[in-house]
Amino acid sequence: MLTEQPARPICKKCNFTLVKPNGTSKHGFQKWHKYCVDCAKALYNKDFNYLQHKGMHCEKCGFIPQDAIQLDLVYKDGIISNKNSNNLITMCANCSRIHRKKIKSIKKSILSTLSVDSDVRI
Repeated sequence: MLTEQPARPICKKCNFTLVKPNGTSKHGFQKWHKYCVDCAKALYNKDFNYLQHKGMHCEKCGFIPQDAIQLDLVYKDGIISNKNSNNLITMCANCSRIHRKKIKSIKKSILSTLSVDSDVRI
């Protein structure tokens, strides 16, 4: 029988993030899953397979986080529906924001070059 709360374990797949909670035992202690939230989604839900490509450091600046939540999966071309492994990069939050800002400015510049004829009605 348990007499004290066991420590929260590390994910068995990524060996990096803490596992997610899984209710309480009959003795009132917290129970834990085997995997963290991202690894569980990637393993059990085919819609989240792209999460398996998340690395353990920022690929742009080399930042090594204390927890995986500090890293984001970023789409190189900015198209979220394109989930190919070639299109995914692991970035820290700062690099991710800079990348999104660059993608937005590129899209704005493309839209500003387009002109609309005022003589034509649709």
